[in-house]
Amino acid sequence: MLIFDFDGVLMDSLDEIVVTAYNAAQETLLTSLDNLPPEVVILFKQNRYHFQPIGDALPLMAWCLENYRKTPDKYLSPEEFRALVKNALKPLAYRTDYFFATRRSLIDADKRRWLALNKPYQPLWDALIKYGSEKIVILTNKNRQATALLCRNFNLDISNENIYSGDRGTTKIENLYEIQKRFKHTSYTFIDDLLANLQELAAHCNKNGPIIDLLYASWGYGGPGESEAARQAGFTVVNQTDLIAMLEEDR
Repeated sequence: MLIFDFDGVLMDSLDEIVVTAYNAAQETLLTSLDNLPPEVVILFKQNRYHFQPIGDALPLMAWCLENYRKTPDKYLSPEEFRALVKNALKPLAYRTDYFFATRRSLIDADKRRWLALNKPYQPLWDALIKYGSEKIVILTNKNRQATALLCRNFNLDISNENIYSGDRGTTKIENLYEIQKRFKHTSYTFIDDLLANLQELAAHCNKNGPIIDLLYASWGYGGPGESEAARQAGFTVVNQTDLIAMLEEDR
């Protein structure tokens, strides 16, 4: 059974994440990337690979706003990013809910512009439509409302029950166990674009033997050298062509 991460695997939502994080940090309601300082956009994007739960985008954006004039090309080290998160003024659950609420405000203000900040990865997206929306299961830290809206806007009519989301702070590990309980398959394959996510899932789900095959998506939001680091950590690294071949075989 194939399970897909969403942002960075099926959908390129990085522009929308930047705008929403900026709106949350600045308490504004901008609807276009062009309205943001370009150095902030660059600095945030090049450090995006650090965060897993979306609530951690907020301390990253706060750091970008404070430092984009002084160190516009800086890559945070993992230790520096962990320190940012540790020193955040609000807990993760609050930050996550606030990010999702800010996104809802953006959708309500101008749904057309919000949709335009996102684009599906091609040719993978068209292969998914051909594969059949009823067979697709998404496991994501994104909220369900936004995931469903994007899928349907780009002609993938996925059922809400097949979207396992980050609403209410639910983790990918918790959702994966729910997927296992519901479907009762003998094998699962999950594709993600962040090495830290795969390592976390492997540590929790495969500690007593392989339960789920974990693949690293090389086209997503991974940081410098992360594809090679994923290989060295024992994960299979795939490109879109590899994944399309898997879809065709599974059909």
